[in-house]
Amino acid sequence: MSSLPWAKKPKKKLRRSEMRLGRSYELTAAQERLPVRSASRLRTSRSPRVASLLLAICLLATLAYLFLSDAYYVYEATVRGNGLVSAEEVFQQTAMQGYSVFFVNPAHAEERIRALPDVREAEARISLPNRMVIDLREREALVVWQTGEDRYGVDEDGLIVSLRSDVGPDITIVDLDSKPLQLGGQVDREAVNAVETYRSLLSGVSEFEYSREYGLSCRNEYGWRVYLGDGEGAELKVAILDALVQRLASQALIAEYIDVRFPESPLYRLAEEPGAEP
Repeated sequence: MSSLPWAKKPKKKLRRSEMRLGRSYELTAAQERLPVRSASRLRTSRSPRVASLLLAICLLATLAYLFLSDAYYVYEATVRGNGLVSAEEVFQQTAMQGYSVFFVNPAHAEERIRALPDVREAEARISLPNRMVIDLREREALVVWQTGEDRYGVDEDGLIVSLRSDVGPDITIVDLDSKPLQLGGQVDREAVNAVETYRSLLSGVSEFEYSREYGLSCRNEYGWRVYLGDGEGAELKVAILDALVQRLASQALIAEYIDVRFPESPLYRLAEEPGAEP
């Protein structure tokens, strides 16, 4: 059974003073619940930000000094192990002059230095503030390659290199083809290696001749021309040559030339001189 409307007790109407007091209490309670920061806490929170800003400014100033100061730019290098090329030429070849030490690439500098005809190996090192050290191993001439009146050094790879003014190779190859050469060029590498072998087998021979048609040749102790060709089977060729020379000399015969390029069929031709048999 529902209650009658007049049976309910009416709500008490608040007076104006009570309304003001209640609202004031609620505002006060709300304000008490809000966090309140003290001045000391505000100062503490700002300190790390200021420190970070100062650190960033110091770092920027340091970087600016490192990249703008001449004290960190490379203007010269210490070159060691060079005898054929000058230190100035080596440093110019690096193309690193006037670069910041932080932008110098040692591997790139080494690659450029090795492009010089007289340089076999190069190692470049960089250290602060602007020091550059380059160690070289130059190519060594094994023989002298003579073309006309021009003389060049040739290393074990057959590359044309400079000749040292103090000490040079004691083996000479005269190019009968008179092919023009220049530093960094290349000659017959097999001929250079073969000369080293024949030099140890033929006593007293220090000068050889070379042509593309006949390969290597030389003059023996009697002044006879000997065609050797390449270095393949060098010991067998020299053994056959010695046997032919002894037989001809024992018969007082003079040879114009002896050809042992093909050991299986050696040839010789007698000189057409008085007393010499054909």
